[in-house]
Amino acid sequence: MKVAIAGSGIAGAYLARILAEKGIFADVYDDLSHDTSCGYRSCGWGAPLGIDKYLSYAGLDMDDYLLERMSPMNFDGLTARTPLCTIHKPRLLRDLNSGLEVRKKKIEESDLPAYDIVVDATGISRSLLPPCRSDLTLPTLQYRVRAEAEGGDRLEAGVHGNRIPALGYVWIFPLDKGHYHIGIGCLGLAQMDEFLEDFCQEMSGRFHFTILCSCRGTVRVASPSYSTPFIVSRETVDGRSQTVVGVGESIGTVSPFTGEGIVYSLECARILADSWPDFEGYSRKVLSRFSWMKKERETIDFLLSQVGKGRPRFRDRWRFYRNAHRSGIRLPLLEAFRRMGSLSMWVEGPEK
Repeated sequence: MKVAIAGSGIAGAYLARILAEKGIFADVYDDLSHDTSCGYRSCGWGAPLGIDKYLSYAGLDMDDYLLERMSPMNFDGLTARTPLCTIHKPRLLRDLNSGLEVRKKKIEESDLPAYDIVVDATGISRSLLPPCRSDLTLPTLQYRVRAEAEGGDRLEAGVHGNRIPALGYVWIFPLDKGHYHIGIGCLGLAQMDEFLEDFCQEMSGRFHFTILCSCRGTVRVASPSYSTPFIVSRETVDGRSQTVVGVGESIGTVSPFTGEGIVYSLECARILADSWPDFEGYSRKVLSRFSWMKKERETIDFLLSQVGKGRPRFRDRWRFYRNAHRSGIRLPLLEAFRRMGSLSMWVEGPEK
């Protein structure tokens, strides 16, 4: 049985490593053509500390990638202790790919007939699978900055949504050596550049920022339930049956509320490896495990609709609270409902 994996990002490289432990050696394809200063796709590099169990399963040590623990953290004025952290994503990807024979090219139609199983781990590109049945993508813009305090302040890790006139939020994630990722992801805001510049300017009395680089990205927040089909069968030119199966962001394993997908992509890859080669069973497990993402997607759809705009329902506020709780963030329930249930000023409207 010959296997190819298209994409050597978080999901693809992790899958290749753990399949190799099972004696299944895949050919990995990736042209590594990311137009960013670090050479990797834009990402805040934030993840829960629970990522360590997935790394150790692949023979990696979390301490080699941990940059900063983000506790306490500011959530629109609420301070909470969290199990969140930032990781050195480029170093992690390099180590995940270490020992793999990555063919530095995109997999092409002419390559496919050589394989019985092809895994689509191409993320937002979803290069080998049919279109999602109902896709939803989130544009992002991020600066890497050096922050110098004017006084004795330290720039606080945080997520800020209530001031954005669109559905989304701004993040401040500490890296190392006084560097931070400050970014924005939102639906319905055309001038993200201006908003992010104004956001930084408002803190200029306390901090001096030097922008080191910037990058744009797009994140699939459709949820797996709306990213079907993620398994297709096709016939090769020589008449053999071939299966194409998706993993990670290509099939929407990203939280629609937060855009966090690193841990969920690792988990999805682990489910695929453990189910191999029962792909129907894999499909059922993914849809069941990430069923909460479908509910988050339904809330986003409601808030984007004319009916829902400005009127989050009780279930929507509860889903926001559950999202924080799922990530290990302990927020006061009633206050969290009032502040975090909106996700942005655009939903509740500015205070009078």
